[in-house]
Amino acid sequence: MRGTLAEQMKATIYQYQLIRKINLRKESKWSHLVIALILSVFQLLMYRMEGAIAIAVGILLTQVIHFIIIHLTLIRVDVPDYRRWSWLIQPPWIGYIPISHIELALFRRLHRHLLWLGLCAIGIAYPWANEAQMISLISWHLWFLAPRIVVLRKLKKMRADGILKLHTTDVSYYHR
Repeated sequence: MRGTLAEQMKATIYQYQLIRKINLRKESKWSHLVIALILSVFQLLMYRMEGAIAIAVGILLTQVIHFIIIHLTLIRVDVPDYRRWSWLIQPPWIGYIPISHIELALFRRLHRHLLWLGLCAIGIAYPWANEAQMISLISWHLWFLAPRIVVLRKLKKMRADGILKLHTTDVSYYHR
């Protein structure tokens, strides 16, 4: 016997339909890591010890800036659920990343804020930073955001009310 209409509706509330799956190719991951290597070698050859310090400061400060912007944006835009976010070091997802599902509209907004507010925060450091530090900060900021921006570009025409799930091998986009 089939259940009542209310029981059937309960069964479909939490079901999602996979609309698009973007596979993250190994070549893309390796290319992303090679870009970091090229950036580091450039910094070391051009600026020697100052470049090594700039690399370390750039990576750490960029991650702190990203963390602060994400937290402030989540407080302003959404009910913050920090359990859905975590620090990952699994290429291409390096940094403070959603480990659970996230709405595409929220992901877009967060990364728009990350891109522009991150560049503004780096710009504020301009009077106190030297050339190597500024190059490092801007480069690492864009490098950390690059995989996320690529995914957002591939999902440009998708409806904003969908759900996004990031994995190390693919990105899944679902509709409710």
